[in-house]
Amino acid sequence: MTAATSAPVPPIVVGIGASAGGLEAISKLIRPLDPTLPMAYVVLQHVSPTHKSMLVDILSRETRLRVMRLENHQRPEAGVIYVVPANTNATIKDGVFYTTPALPHVVPKPSVNDFFTSLASDAHESSVGIVLSGTGSDGTAGLRAILAAGGITMVQTPSSAKYDGMPQSAIDAGVIDYILDVEEMASRLAELARLECASLEGNQVDVPPRLLTLLKERRKLDFSGYKPGTLSRRIRRRLVATNVSDMQQYVALIENNPAELEQLGRDILISVTAFFRDTSAFDALKKAIHPMVEQVETGPLRIWVAGCATGEEAYSIALLIAEAKRALDSQVVVQIFATDIDEDALEIARRGRYLGAALDALPPALLARYFTPHEQNFEVNKTLRDMIVFAKHNLVDDPPFLRLNLITCRNVLIYFDNDLQSKVLQRFHFGLKVKGLLFLGRSESVGYSEALFTPLDRRERLFSKQGESRELVEQTPTAKRIVAPLKRRDRDMQQLLDALVAHMGATVALCDAQGNVQHSAGDVKRFLHFPAGRTQVGIQDVIIDPFRGELMSLLHQFNKQRAPQLGRRRRFEHEWWRLSVRGLTEQDDDHRILMVLTPLVESEKPVSVPLDQLMEPAQLDGMESLEDELEATREHLQSLIEELATANEEMQSLNEEAQASNEELQATNEELEASNEELQATNEELISLNEELNVKTGELTKLNDEYTYLYDALDFPLLVFDSDFCLKRYNAPAARSFNVRPTALLRHVSGLRLPPVFNDLEETLVSVSQQATPEESVLELEGRLLQRLITPGVNQLGEVEILVVTLMDVTDLSQVQAKLRQSQAQLHALMESSTVMIALKDLNGRYTFANPQFLNTFGLTQEQLIGHNVFELFDDAYAGSVWSRDMEAVRFQQIVEAEHILPSDGGSPRILSCVHQVLRDDKGHPYLILTESEDITARKHAEREMLVAAKVFEQAGEAIVVINARGDIQSVNNAFSRITGYAASDVEGQPALPLLYCEDENQGSVQTPETCYVLWDIVQQHGYWQGEVFNKHRDGTLFSQWLTLNLIAPDSHDDGLCVAVFSDISHIKESQRQAEYLATHDALTGLPNRTLFQDRLQVAIAHAKRSEQLSALMFLDLDNFKSINDTLGHDVGDELLIQVANRLKELVRDMDTVARLGGDEFTIILVDTTIEGAEQVAKRIVEALSKPFEVRRHALFVTSSIGLAFCPDDGDDVAGLTKAADTAMYRAKENGRDRFELFKPELQARLMRDVAIEHALREGMEHGRLHLVYQPKFVCVKEGRLSGAEALLRWYDPTLGQVSPADFIPVAEATGLILELDRYVALLLVRQLAKWRDEGLTPPPVAMNVSARSFQEERFITHLFSCLKQYRVPYSLIQVEITESTLVDRSSSALGNIEKLREAGIKLAVDDFGTGYSSLAYLKRLPLAELKIDKSFVDGLGGKDGGDQAIALAILGMAKALGIRTVGEGVETPAQLAWLIENGCDFVQGYLLSMPLALDDFTSVIVADASDHTLQDASS
Repeated sequence: MTAATSAPVPPIVVGIGASAGGLEAISKLIRPLDPTLPMAYVVLQHVSPTHKSMLVDILSRETRLRVMRLENHQRPEAGVIYVVPANTNATIKDGVFYTTPALPHVVPKPSVNDFFTSLASDAHESSVGIVLSGTGSDGTAGLRAILAAGGITMVQTPSSAKYDGMPQSAIDAGVIDYILDVEEMASRLAELARLECASLEGNQVDVPPRLLTLLKERRKLDFSGYKPGTLSRRIRRRLVATNVSDMQQYVALIENNPAELEQLGRDILISVTAFFRDTSAFDALKKAIHPMVEQVETGPLRIWVAGCATGEEAYSIALLIAEAKRALDSQVVVQIFATDIDEDALEIARRGRYLGAALDALPPALLARYFTPHEQNFEVNKTLRDMIVFAKHNLVDDPPFLRLNLITCRNVLIYFDNDLQSKVLQRFHFGLKVKGLLFLGRSESVGYSEALFTPLDRRERLFSKQGESRELVEQTPTAKRIVAPLKRRDRDMQQLLDALVAHMGATVALCDAQGNVQHSAGDVKRFLHFPAGRTQVGIQDVIIDPFRGELMSLLHQFNKQRAPQLGRRRRFEHEWWRLSVRGLTEQDDDHRILMVLTPLVESEKPVSVPLDQLMEPAQLDGMESLEDELEATREHLQSLIEELATANEEMQSLNEEAQASNEELQATNEELEASNEELQATNEELISLNEELNVKTGELTKLNDEYTYLYDALDFPLLVFDSDFCLKRYNAPAARSFNVRPTALLRHVSGLRLPPVFNDLEETLVSVSQQATPEESVLELEGRLLQRLITPGVNQLGEVEILVVTLMDVTDLSQVQAKLRQSQAQLHALMESSTVMIALKDLNGRYTFANPQFLNTFGLTQEQLIGHNVFELFDDAYAGSVWSRDMEAVRFQQIVEAEHILPSDGGSPRILSCVHQVLRDDKGHPYLILTESEDITARKHAEREMLVAAKVFEQAGEAIVVINARGDIQSVNNAFSRITGYAASDVEGQPALPLLYCEDENQGSVQTPETCYVLWDIVQQHGYWQGEVFNKHRDGTLFSQWLTLNLIAPDSHDDGLCVAVFSDISHIKESQRQAEYLATHDALTGLPNRTLFQDRLQVAIAHAKRSEQLSALMFLDLDNFKSINDTLGHDVGDELLIQVANRLKELVRDMDTVARLGGDEFTIILVDTTIEGAEQVAKRIVEALSKPFEVRRHALFVTSSIGLAFCPDDGDDVAGLTKAADTAMYRAKENGRDRFELFKPELQARLMRDVAIEHALREGMEHGRLHLVYQPKFVCVKEGRLSGAEALLRWYDPTLGQVSPADFIPVAEATGLILELDRYVALLLVRQLAKWRDEGLTPPPVAMNVSARSFQEERFITHLFSCLKQYRVPYSLIQVEITESTLVDRSSSALGNIEKLREAGIKLAVDDFGTGYSSLAYLKRLPLAELKIDKSFVDGLGGKDGGDQAIALAILGMAKALGIRTVGEGVETPAQLAWLIENGCDFVQGYLLSMPLALDDFTSVIVADASDHTLQDASS
């Protein structure tokens, strides 16, 4: 090669990955490859580590390319296929192959992922990766790396792959450019090769502007700043993919095919990344993240992941931060902004689900901590998701994020041109905080923006922000200088700097760490000469010559010591100047340099001397300018001498190392000479050994020929394979049978043309080779059965060297064996399945065999039976009977039949029927006794039962008729004759059904005479029929009967029978009718009762819905009926109810229904009516019932209250309509009785609210939602002390809210819940009193209100006493308040409860006194403690209402006279309190003194009152 010849272009490296079963696909791929293509191919096939691969030889026969083994430090050559050896991993770096031994625990081997990843890092856009048939997911991560680097990825179509695991995994990961059949890949590779060659040679096709315009307008993607080479390559690849010849045709295709435009944009974007891509780079970032998290003091940690693609990199950084927070136990808030312009990629990132193959780089601990498995995928968990916000963002047009601690932008800038890179980097600089970090890809750098960033790890592309955020001038070699307009503050600072420099007369220059000038001020033109065209120049290049040497010396000293350096005085143009170099700031991370050139003041200038002194020789050393320059030069030379001395020392050290190496080489040379002599001796030995080997070879050849004759003499085919499954030997029958030729030797088994039945031969050989054990199978070939035996040949080391395959025709043997097995199976099945017990005994009586039926019957096992005789196993009586029959069969040489009885423990004996016979050998001599037994116990019992059944048949109380298959009576029992009057002789042989079924009564006159035979058809079809029918006595009398027909199925020799059983149920029917009437009618009035009423109301509702007519329901209650019952007796009340029922029936139509529900409650159902018609009926009923009733010479007057509801307006079901009418009836009672009221919607709302309150009240008591508040009671003096309290119930429901007692107390009284509610309040109050006492407090007596219904129940008082006793609360702390209505109750239970309370010491108070019906006699007689003046009377006290004052005075006077204390309720004004004090009221309570208090507040009142008592006692 001459100097003028250009360096050769390296070939394009194509990686091909497949598993052990992918040999066929590899062969199809390489067969049509063109050797002239500038491509080298690397084949990585998964094989066993101990497998001696023959892949090189096999592939050599399939392709025109050279095939060779891949070696370490080998450079790829075009037109060559490299095969990676087994148990070896391969990589490529800087165009050189490297091999490393595969780790034992890492599978598969060789690793496709490792090679593809290294290929992507080395070849970038020229890398090509292909995945063929294989299992698992190896290759997916490598293809992802190739696609991210801009390379080309292909996979075999899964449908054409023998194993689709590897191709399908790559397709699922979305990292594939082409999915092709193997046969199509070669042509596609040729097209791509020509494309890559054109790109490498610089023959790039210009990108049509129209194409970029379409991408920008339709896809909102601006690629104007992308590198032309990148755009050209990606577009030309799309030309190949779409089979378009030139760019203009492609533009036309884009115009009409939006899908292709979208695909082009996706290909240019290359939205592919990976978790922890470039492990070493992320290790460097991890070291920087830990201090970043630790140093965050205020505000969140903000990170921007620019160009995040599908999100793997963003989640990787979030994972590093999460681990740092976990290690540091930090709670810092993290905000990660992950952006991209590819919306599809962002959607994948937001979803956060990735294939398991994409997470191979993560340690199992991190995978389990931050990911959740879902079938084939893993989902990012909430910890990482909460850190990241994914958003669409354009790096070029959209503003950057601000106040950032870290920006990562990896593998994005490599596609931008220089101008766009500088622009983006300036935006990053602007968005970062001071000392913020920038993390770039391995192929990227800060380029022309080095002044903005300081490298922290240049190799891993980790940079730190330098300086403050500001707009910089874009400095590129080709771009014009653009001066950004300064802000006002910058202008002020510039003016201040110019004025300061002008005042001092100084010239200054600001340089970066490398000495490049960044800014200058002062007399720049005088001292600094900038060259034209360059923008980045060093200060030593532009400073004028008089100061250059000194400046270089000062810069050297500054970089060495990092301390300010001051130069000597120097005269320039009649002025004295001094040069100094110092750092701009003292910060460690600020490496900028400040060069200052200042004039000297008068005190620093040298003293002037006269001219005559200058002429004197002794004063020649006064030439200070020359001396200064010499001194500076001396210093510079000194520094150079020091550097030279250092270099000399280094050279001396290197010389010493070279000498040592020379000595080592000399020693090695001597060793090589000795080794050479040894090799000569060894060579002589090898010559002699070679001669011996030739002799042995001759012997082996002779022995091989003998083996060949032996193999050929065999009458069955034989094939011998080596450990690589290549054919090593075959015999003549194999050649004849399978047409094997000598050319097949050393050919892999997959390349042999064998019949299809041998398709699994390769897999079987692999299995036998791995397990080193023979494997046998039977194959069918052309109607013959071949027994295939594969035997491994194992050497002394236990390794399989050869595999011998023998094929023997076993068709005839197999047929004979099959017949024998069939015969044995039939005999075995006969013995095993027989229900007869079969046993064999020798002539000594010892058992030799028994079938399962025999063993199961007697509960024996083969071990317990064989070898034992009958006397050892069974009862003596049974054994003797059996043995005697055996001997009889032997003695008389005939078959003996007998029955034997076998006793059983604790049960009835079993009866066995046995056949005893003798078996003879081929000489006719008896040698075995055969016993066939059958358990006939059940048959004997059945025969006995048949006798019993015959007796039952004759003596049964029900008629029994046996009918034959023709339907005629076969027999009847005595009961039949007794019930029907027919004798057995009269009916036997006659048709049965006419005698069992009366046609006229059951079916009516319209039925045909054959109707009765329908029953016979039903019985024939279902086998059973049962029901009630009519029948006729012989004298023609009809009677009801319950008939049962049962069909007895026919057997093999008898026809089917039918048995009819019937009995006379006439008396039962009469009783049933009476019971049905009583069940549906009122026994007193004969009216329908509640049950029949509900049925008829249901019918009326259905009729109303169907006919769209109104139906009305009246709910009627007699007023004051109870007083008649109580005064005149229940018998008079019953007669009154009968007369009321009769009047009601007379007032309605026949189609209407009058029912009595119970007591004095009646209902009337009116169908097909109107509202007006129903009102008229109700009016007539009210008027009719108001007239007197004559009962036992008494004229009784009653009135009625009626509620009226209509269907479907007021209710469309029984319960709803009844409730509506009942509600309207109670409305009539409330409005004065003796009237009727219609149901109204507001009543329904009130009803629904009452129902809701009832339900919620039950739940409230169950879940503890009700609580007590306490209304304090004070002594009736000014500032009186606490004397007691009244417990009031409050209720807050989650649904109803705060419910007033005025709402839920009436509902509780109406529904009966008041009883449970009173007990609930008593329990709450007693518990709280006990708790106060346990806390050391002394609570005052607390009163509770008790309803009239509870006071009439003895259980309430018992419950109250039980609670007091259980919680050990003194009876004196409880006070019971009742109303006046309770007071006048004369029931014995109420009076008894009052007496019990008095005896227990519980005081009784009358609440709201004066508002009810009081009895002065009871006030005098009952043990009352307090009368509570109602608030309605207290409201008028202290004012002008004389009536309230008069009533209050009367109550006070009466109570005082009776010795009863008084309580004024509802005191709200001082005037009311003063009046009550003045007139001698004992106690008061009301809002003036205290509102009802919650528990905590009232507890505080108790504590405060106790403290006041203590102070008073102490003062007294």
